Amino acid sequence: MSSFATRFSRRAAFLMALWVAGGCSIIPFRSRPTPPPSPLPASTSAVQLDRQGGKRSYESITRDAETRFGLFNTHLKADTLFFEIPRSELGKVMLLLRRTAAGNPDVNAQAARTVAWELENDRVVLRERRFAALAPEDSPIREAVDGILFGGYIATFDVVAFGPDSSLVIVVTPLFTTNRGEFVGVRSIATDRSFIESVAAFPENVNVVAVQTGVAPPANATANAPSVAYSVRLEWSLLKLPEDPMMPRLYDSRVGYFTADRIAFGADAHTTRRVQNIRRFRLEKADPAAEVSDPVRPIVFWVDRATPEWLVPWVMRGIEEWQPAFEAAGFSNAIVARRAPSPEEDPDWSPRDARHSIVYWRPSTTRNAIGEQVVDPRSGEILKAEVSIYHDVMALLRNWYFVQASAVDPRARTLPFPDSLMGRLVQHVVAHEVGHAIGLQHNFKASAMVPADSVRSVSFLRRMGSHTPTIMSYSRFNYVAQPGDNIPVDLLIPSVGPYDRFAIMWGHRPIPGATTPEEELPTLHAWASVQDTVPWYRYQTPDATNDPANVTEAVGNADPVTSSRLALRNLERVVVTMIEAAEQPGEDYSLLRELYDAAVTQWGNYMRHVVALIGGADSRETRGTGPRFFPIPRARQVEAMAFLRDHAFRPPTYLLDPEILRRLEPSGALSRIASAQSLILADLFNDVRLSLLVEYEALAARPGDAYTVADLARDTRAGVWGELSDERVRIDVFRRTLQRSHIGALGRVVQSGLQSDARPILRGELIELDRLIERALPRAADTATRLHLEDARHMIASIIDPEARGVGVVPSAFASPTNLDDSSGAYFLIDDCFQPDTNGIALAPDIEIWQW
Repeated sequence: MSSFATRFSRRAAFLMALWVAGGCSIIPFRSRPTPPPSPLPASTSAVQLDRQGGKRSYESITRDAETRFGLFNTHLKADTLFFEIPRSELGKVMLLLRRTAAGNPDVNAQAARTVAWELENDRVVLRERRFAALAPEDSPIREAVDGILFGGYIATFDVVAFGPDSSLVIVVTPLFTTNRGEFVGVRSIATDRSFIESVAAFPENVNVVAVQTGVAPPANATANAPSVAYSVRLEWSLLKLPEDPMMPRLYDSRVGYFTADRIAFGADAHTTRRVQNIRRFRLEKADPAAEVSDPVRPIVFWVDRATPEWLVPWVMRGIEEWQPAFEAAGFSNAIVARRAPSPEEDPDWSPRDARHSIVYWRPSTTRNAIGEQVVDPRSGEILKAEVSIYHDVMALLRNWYFVQASAVDPRARTLPFPDSLMGRLVQHVVAHEVGHAIGLQHNFKASAMVPADSVRSVSFLRRMGSHTPTIMSYSRFNYVAQPGDNIPVDLLIPSVGPYDRFAIMWGHRPIPGATTPEEELPTLHAWASVQDTVPWYRYQTPDATNDPANVTEAVGNADPVTSSRLALRNLERVVVTMIEAAEQPGEDYSLLRELYDAAVTQWGNYMRHVVALIGGADSRETRGTGPRFFPIPRARQVEAMAFLRDHAFRPPTYLLDPEILRRLEPSGALSRIASAQSLILADLFNDVRLSLLVEYEALAARPGDAYTVADLARDTRAGVWGELSDERVRIDVFRRTLQRSHIGALGRVVQSGLQSDARPILRGELIELDRLIERALPRAADTATRLHLEDARHMIASIIDPEARGVGVVPSAFASPTNLDDSSGAYFLIDDCFQPDTNGIALAPDIEIWQW
C-alpha cells in the first residue's frame, strides 16, 4: 500500500533537506552543536534590558495576547505571533514538520527538516541542522566534516523583548505568512490573505496553524487567463528531539527494515563507511528484569475521527494485530490503538502533531494506502508514524478479493460484500501499512518460502496463520486453494505472520550488556542466521534482480507452474459467476467492467510468475559464507515454457464470453487479449533476460546444463507457430495477432543495439521462421491465413534487411519494452510504496495503484 514498495532508493550523502517517505530512506544530517551564549548577569532584569536596549516591554506584548505555555511560550496578539525562546533551548536540535490540514498545496506539504534556534550578533537565527556525515570527536577530519554539514540560515529575527529568565521574544509571523521556501505551501503567497489561525504549546513541542493564500492561473487556463486565488490550511509542528538519542541498531540486509543512513569518515577502514541504522520506535522495558514487560512508553496509533464508524473496530484490530510480534521481542501491550479525541474533548489535540502516530482516513477516490515514518536522523528513532487509508481502497479490495477468492468464499459472490468481510479486508490493509509505519520494508520473497501444496492444507495454514509468512508481501489472497480443499475463509486473508514476528524481535529485543551498536552485532548476526534453516524467516535479497521468488501478487510461488495452473481453474470459476454478481437492474455496467478488467489483469499476473523462471536465479543472503545466487535448473525452465505454450500462447476462451463482452463494449476483446499476450512476449525477450541466459550458458558446468536463448527461441516458436506443421494450416484471428507480436518482439532485439549473442541467435530464429512459413504457405486452408503468412514473411524481411525491403515494420509498441499497449490492464503493480516488480524486467508503464 504503499505502498507499498519498492522498490528502495538511497539519497546521496549530503542532501540539503530531510526527506521523509514510507518506502524511501531518510539520509540524516549532523553538525557540531552551537555553544550556548554567555548568560546575562543575574542582577540584570528584563525591565532594565528593555530600557537599555530600547526593546518593547514584555508586558506590552503579553497584554491582551493569547498566551500558551510550553517548550516555547507563545503569544498570539491580533495578527502577530511571538515566540518566547528560553536560552536553555538555543542550539537544541528540533524537528520541523509541515502537514496539510485543508486545501491542496502546490508543494510537498509532507515536509520535514531538522533545525535549531541560535543567537548570533544579538539576533535569533533559525538554521538548518544536517546529519548526513559523522566523524569521531578526536579525528583530524572532524572539523572538515562539520564544515560540509554547515546548515543554511532559514530566517533571522530581531529580539523585540526579553521575558522572564532573559528569554528571547521574537516575531515569527513572517515564517508562516510570506514566501519563505521552507515554510511555503502555495505559490506566490498573497500576504494580505495569509494569516496565523492558531497556536498550541506543549512541553515538547509547539504547533502553529496558518492559512496561506496563493495566486495562480486556473487549471487548463489559456496563456492570458487571469490568476485566481486559492487557500491552504497548513500546520507546522516544532518538536524538540531527544537530548539523549536512542542507541541505534545497525541494519542487516537479511532483515527488511527501512534505514536512516550516514556516511562515516575517519574510521580505520581504507574507505568511507555507510552507517545504516534501522528505523524503529524507542521501546524500553518498565521492568528490565522481566522476560516480557510493558514498555515505559508504548507505541500509540490514533484512529482518525474521519474513519467511518463501522470501520473503526477493524482499523483498531489492524493496529493491534502487531501486539504478538512485539511480545516476541519481550514487550507486552507495546502497540495500542486509540480513538482520536474530539475538539470538545481536547481542543488542542491535532493528528498532525509531531508527537502523534495516526491512521488517517482520507476522503479520496484514490485506490491506495500508504505507511510512512518521521525519524530522528541521528539514531533512526521513529518519532511519528503515519498511515493514510484512502476511502476508495475498498473498491480495489472488492475487485481483488472477488477475482482471487470468490471461488472458495461464498461471501464474496454477492455484491456489495457484507460489512464483516469488507471490515476484515480493511483490517488487512491497515496492518500492512502499520508494518511500514513501524519500520518494515516489503518482503516479496516470503510468499515463495512456503511449499506450494501447503497453501491448500488447513493444518499448515492454521500453524502459519495464512498462506504467506508475512503481511509485508503482495501475496494478497489465497487464489491457489480449491473449492474442495475446504479452507476456512478466515485463512484466505494474510495476517501478521512468522517473518513479521521474527523481524520485530530482531529489531526490538533488548540485548543485555550491549552498550554500543557494535556490541550488539554478534547477537544480531546469530538471530538473523536462524533463517539459514527456517526459510520463512528469510527476506528478499536486495540486489537479486532476477529471483523468481521476488515477484509481486504471488501465492504459492515456490512452484509457480503448479500454483498458476490451479489459479487458472479458480479464475475460470469466477468469470462464470461474474454477471450474476455484478448485474443489477437500473445500474450501469461499470462494476462488471471493473471485475472483468481485474480478471484479465489476474490472468497476466499468473503468466508473469511463470515467466520469471526463465533466466532466473534463486538467491539467499549468506553474509560471507558462500554463494548467494543459484541459476534456475534447466528442467524447471523447460516446464515453465511448456506451461506458457499451453496457457499464455492460447487465448483464454473463458475471458472471451460474449455474454460479458457484449454488456461492456461493442468491440475490444481482441485487442485486450492481444495486448496481454504481447506483454508476456515482451517480458520473455527482454534485453536483461536474454543477457542472463547468455551468461548462464557461458558459465554452465557442462554443455546442456543451462537453458539457452536458442532454447527460448525454439520453444516460443513451437508454442506460437504450432499450426505451421499441420496438414492444413488454419490460423484464427487471435493466433494471427499473437504471431505478429512474436515477430515484433524478436525484431525489437534484432534491430536494437544489444551487444549480446542473443541478437544473432534471434536473427537466425527469424530466418528459420521465414523458411517454415514459406513451406507452410501452400497448405494455407483459407485466404486470411494465406495473407497473414505472406505478411509475416514481409515483416521478417523488413527486419532482417530493412534497406532492401523498405522501412522496418516492427510495431512501435515494441520500440521499448516499457512502451506497450495498455488496453488490457494486464499490468504488474508497483509501489512506494508499491515497489517495482523485482525481476528487474520492466514490462509495462509504472502504474501506481495501491501503495502497499
